Amino acid sequence: MNNEISNHSVRQLIRSCTRGYLSTQLDKDKSKKNIIKSSALPIPYATFVSIAFDYDASPILILSDLSEHTKNLKKNNFVSLLIYEEQKFREFFPKFENPLPNIPNHNYEDPMSRPRLSIIGKLEKYNSIVAKKRFLSRHPVSNLYANFSDMNLYKLQIINAHLTAGFAKVKWFDREDLICDNVFEENEEEFEVISHMNQDHQESIDLYMKVFFKKEKGWKIIGIDSEGFDLRSGENVLRYYFGKPIKKTKELRSIFVRLHKKAITV
Repeated sequence: MNNEISNHSVRQLIRSCTRGYLSTQLDKDKSKKNIIKSSALPIPYATFVSIAFDYDASPILILSDLSEHTKNLKKNNFVSLLIYEEQKFREFFPKFENPLPNIPNHNYEDPMSRPRLSIIGKLEKYNSIVAKKRFLSRHPVSNLYANFSDMNLYKLQIINAHLTAGFAKVKWFDREDLICDNVFEENEEEFEVISHMNQDHQESIDLYMKVFFKKEKGWKIIGIDSEGFDLRSGENVLRYYFGKPIKKTKELRSIFVRLHKKAITV
């Protein structure tokens, strides 16, 4: 895979996900299971988490101090976060052509042929109002508990990541490969644009979804970054990525206007 393209494609894979599997090292001192306490070896502990992403594509999570994985972080905050594609970017990760057409159900696409990424790094508390708003925009039900005293925002400081993009397609990435250099400065402008588009330009959003995604009406923008924007309808989230990154939110108006014109002419 070409480095430049693969870096971009993997960031879109990261940004398009809403959930993942967080692996921490079990804090055996907290365990009530004698069989675990007696083990001399580190014990991996995997759990299911909701995820969002900062402007630079770093994963962000909201975790409870009462959760087992958060207790584990107090002893060792070195973690792995596994994500699996939720949106198929065929232009980046083509469909695997089955070499055995005569086997039953040969039209079934083996999930092992699709991309997944193990992100390795240190999970640290993150005091960012904007990042928290981005998480809650992506996961609105989290508003029920996000402000409880035991809940905190965390950011995964990426060290490296391992991609399995299908059969015999594997690659390691360094932090510099995955972190996006073109980021919005931390401010409220993103949410102003989101509100404006959802309230005043639903017709354009419906047009984007119909033409670019073949979807029905009713989608709302839930997040914007320098590489694209995310939309939600019910439990479904889809991402539209830009041809090239932008640096300032003021560039968004011209982008949405161009997208509307493009959608009309397609």
